[in-house]
Amino acid sequence: MSGISVIVTSALVLGGLYLLMAAGLTLIWSTLRVFNFGHGALLMFGSYLTWTLLNRVGLPLVASVVGAVAVMAVIGVIYEFLLVSPFIRRPNGDMLVMVATLAATMLLQSGAQLIWGPEIKQLPPFGAARIEAAGAVAQGTQLVTIVLAPLLVGALALVLKRTSVGLTVRALEQNREHAQLLGIAPRRVYIFIVVIAVGLATVGGALLGSMQFISPDMGADPLLRAFVVLAFGGAGSLGGTIAGAYAIGLLEAFTTYQFGLSWSPVLVFLAMIVIMLVRPEGLLRSRVRSA
Repeated sequence: MSGISVIVTSALVLGGLYLLMAAGLTLIWSTLRVFNFGHGALLMFGSYLTWTLLNRVGLPLVASVVGAVAVMAVIGVIYEFLLVSPFIRRPNGDMLVMVATLAATMLLQSGAQLIWGPEIKQLPPFGAARIEAAGAVAQGTQLVTIVLAPLLVGALALVLKRTSVGLTVRALEQNREHAQLLGIAPRRVYIFIVVIAVGLATVGGALLGSMQFISPDMGADPLLRAFVVLAFGGAGSLGGTIAGAYAIGLLEAFTTYQFGLSWSPVLVFLAMIVIMLVRPEGLLRSRVRSA
């Protein structure tokens, strides 16, 4: 029983972290039809900013996260202006955006190295609460991750489903040209989507920076896991991303418990390859019907 509890607890924590990362990638793909390879670097930069506001400015931890989200929102607008808008409507625009975001990753990593130095850093735990059940223990940042990740993404799903902003996003997802004929400005929607995606990544970076060390390359592994989530849930489907994040979290927690930490990534990525071969549109997403 304790083994099952440990696996479930780890799955909820990992799934929450992957959800915060993959939800932003899903939004960007569904509206812009590009993959943002700079997403992991943005997570890293948000984590460093949270650390700076906490340790250099002296803000409380939660206020530091909120402040980092605000600063990263501005960076997200600049990111969209420099790396998305100039290329998205050109021939092969999706490829140009991917190359530009890869370049942004190297720039952000080098900038973090220059600004904060090579020394690793870490954020303190988010609280001292502790829950123990059936041999499994969740405390501090783990508890916050378990609760906060589904709340944030669930709130986002409600906004997309129930508000006028969400209606414009969904209209642009379905048909960009028709949405423009209805008076929807794609640029505003793109900025909104990029800001939301960067904000979620910043929160994920702060939580991750509390569980492990902060370093310039800390975003690489979460980015890879997010792509695995998209392979499971189907790129462009927020509901599939939610299910896929926790499916990957459960798979990784189970394989780590049964086979050890070194085998877990191998088995997870092997499962991703199988899914991409058998069901490339995503295991948890229905096949798209041709128009």
